[in-house]
Amino acid sequence: MLAASPAVAAEAKASDPAQLVDAFIAAQRSFDQAALARLTAPEYVEISPLGDFDPREKMLGFYAADKKQPVPEITVSEREVVMLGDTAIVTARLAIGPRAVRAGYVAHKDKAGWRLVSAQFTPVRTPPAQ
Repeated sequence: MLAASPAVAAEAKASDPAQLVDAFIAAQRSFDQAALARLTAPEYVEISPLGDFDPREKMLGFYAADKKQPVPEITVSEREVVMLGDTAIVTARLAIGPRAVRAGYVAHKDKAGWRLVSAQFTPVRTPPAQ
């Protein structure tokens, strides 16, 4: 029996917004374009750490199989979830190798379940050496 990829395993458990974000991160790390498509709404938009506006198709294109590259481990901390009915705002600190970003996600629950409608990533500044 074949084991499910980390992205597929995380996606299967995405029954709340925090788990949805975990599944999204797992799909990003494994360049699982199909999982990313299932986890995001058609109107999904992303603001990259560089400040670029990336509609869903551009984001999905970044994760094409031919662009796959090694990705450092991603550690999620300082997660907060604010529920607003069928919408949720999830904020977290993502440590990606030696760098970190603050991430803000907006999720919406519809007939298909929880899906991301937006994400914004802001680099965490490293304090200057003393």
